[in-house]
Amino acid sequence: MDAAERVSDYLHPMLDALRADPTRETEFWNDVARTRAPLIDADPASSQHSLVTYVWKLPPHARHVVVQPGFGDTTGNVMEQIDGTRVCHASYRYRNDVRASYSFVPDMPLIARPPPSAKELAELQAFMLANRAQSDPHAREEFVSRAGAGEPDVVTSVLALHDAIDDSAAHKRAHVARGAIDKHTFMSRLLGNERNVWVYTPPGYATSDRALPVLVIFDGGNALTQIPVHRMLDNLLADGRIQPVVGVFIDNPTPTSRNDELPCNETFARFVEDEVLPWLRARYRVSHAREDHYVTGVSYGGLASMWMGYRLPHVFGNILSQAASLWWGPGYRIDVPRSEGGYTPEWLIDRFAESARLPLRVWLEIGLLEHPSLMLEPNRRMKAVLEAKGYDVTYREFCGGHDSAMWRGSLIQALTTMLGPDV
Repeated sequence: MDAAERVSDYLHPMLDALRADPTRETEFWNDVARTRAPLIDADPASSQHSLVTYVWKLPPHARHVVVQPGFGDTTGNVMEQIDGTRVCHASYRYRNDVRASYSFVPDMPLIARPPPSAKELAELQAFMLANRAQSDPHAREEFVSRAGAGEPDVVTSVLALHDAIDDSAAHKRAHVARGAIDKHTFMSRLLGNERNVWVYTPPGYATSDRALPVLVIFDGGNALTQIPVHRMLDNLLADGRIQPVVGVFIDNPTPTSRNDELPCNETFARFVEDEVLPWLRARYRVSHAREDHYVTGVSYGGLASMWMGYRLPHVFGNILSQAASLWWGPGYRIDVPRSEGGYTPEWLIDRFAESARLPLRVWLEIGLLEHPSLMLEPNRRMKAVLEAKGYDVTYREFCGGHDSAMWRGSLIQALTTMLGPDV
């Protein structure tokens, strides 16, 4: 049985009662507000799964609603509507260890036969830029992060069943010593641009003379808000689960620059080695040893982390790769559908396969709800390559999608495994 799938032969009892009497819509929403959403039932067909039903009220003048349940495409996630009401619903079977964000998008463009054409892809991208996905006002669990720049907080609805990975260390705790975060504006001569770089120093840093390990984190702004790594470091240090570390959060200079800088970019690797790290060592008390240098990121950032290991093994001895976009290859263009080709797929996997074993420890993870051929299989292939070469590799598959809701919990496991006090 799959980790998650849409089910069409199940209707939650609350919806069944509403279908029999549509005049009960107000009472239905009152019941949802009391019991919370999504609606969850045990799965009679499997003790390892639960039946999960998302419900949302169709906005006036909207024609349809697409739920984004952590996997699947637009056409497969169009919600059904109870006749005579504005109640939309969609039911899924999830494995009980799932943790996934979800949201609702009214009138999202429907692509009849994925993958999309170039025209459909452009229309979908334009729509998503102009229309924000909507959170669930009745969500059982939420994660709130600051958007910054005067924007309102981002509220994300989260589905977490009873066996979900623990992400409690990502939440602010009272009475926990907190590290300091210094914000810097960093001008790169190599890249010809300027960005924010934040440096985290742990509690007790100012009164210690110890040279600390370094953790470089890509997509720095997102890593401070949606993940958030600095809060994990505080909590895991307080719990004695990791050693003290200096964190370097490297932001993207523009909303689109990560598409050019993070995927196996030689100049970006030189930027990290020749500009960021010398600058850091001149200002902060950090170790220079490769075995004390860690690098992490998600998606393109996960790919960039693996690239740093391949390109700079004399600098980074420890790679924490989350949901790496290992499908990527030279020649890829974001404005051209991947189905049309024109690039060399899985390029970095081939580089690892062709090279001698490098002196790296690797954490490699991927979500089971990710795209099977695009994300899941390339990460499995990288695992096989690394193991065949004799790498020190820890590989995990978690029940989640391409999603910060899962990455928070999985990064906690990565940090305690790779940066534990006994390392």
